[in-house]
Amino acid sequence: MAEEVNDKLDGIPAIKPGQDDALYRRSSQGDAPRQSNFNGLLVFVILMMVIMMGFGGYTLWEVQQKLDQANVLLAKGQENIQDLENRLAATGTDVSKTLQDMQGQIRENFKQIDLLWGHAYRTNKPNITKNTNAIAGIRKQLDTELEPLTLSVRSVESRFTSLSNDVARTQEELREESEEMTTQVALIRGQVQDQSSSVTRNKRNIDALNKDLSEAQEAIDVIDNYRRQINQRIVDLQKQIQAQGPPIP
Repeated sequence: MAEEVNDKLDGIPAIKPGQDDALYRRSSQGDAPRQSNFNGLLVFVILMMVIMMGFGGYTLWEVQQKLDQANVLLAKGQENIQDLENRLAATGTDVSKTLQDMQGQIRENFKQIDLLWGHAYRTNKPNITKNTNAIAGIRKQLDTELEPLTLSVRSVESRFTSLSNDVARTQEELREESEEMTTQVALIRGQVQDQSSSVTRNKRNIDALNKDLSEAQEAIDVIDNYRRQINQRIVDLQKQIQAQGPPIP
């Protein structure tokens, strides 16, 4: 008898969302707009889009409430069927008429569900269409506004890449020049050390020459003193000769 009940239930029409509902659900799953902080206009446009999407979310919530009511009615019908099956199993009586009444009640429940869906869809369809068009317009405007910014970003990235390459090349040149300069500094340091040693030797030689000059000066002073003494003696002798007699003609 349970199989007979199941066969009769197969004749009940299935409920599924209409094509417009499917389109509505797909349209409500659009990509989130990309956030941009480049200028105040983009922030304002994104804020307007968020407000419109919030209104669309509220509309979707109302539709969900209608769907929940329909699910409650459907669950109630299933409970009635289960209760009927339990009674059939317990009594074994012929309940064809009761089953027909139950099927009629289920059809009525489905009819009420369809009415709820239709009412919710017709009520919210203008707002859904309006929000969809507004979101599409905002998305198009965002794409238009972001296009020059994207080009600017790409240009900046290109210049940054070129600058990075220049910096890397300059660093390499500086490294090579630093190595060359280090080599030159080492050579100059060696030359300075050699010159310092030469200066030290020359200083010692100069000190020796100064000593020799000092000794020579002392000898010259002695000779000059002796020469003055000789000259003085010659002068004295001449005076003595002049004093002793007239000069010889």
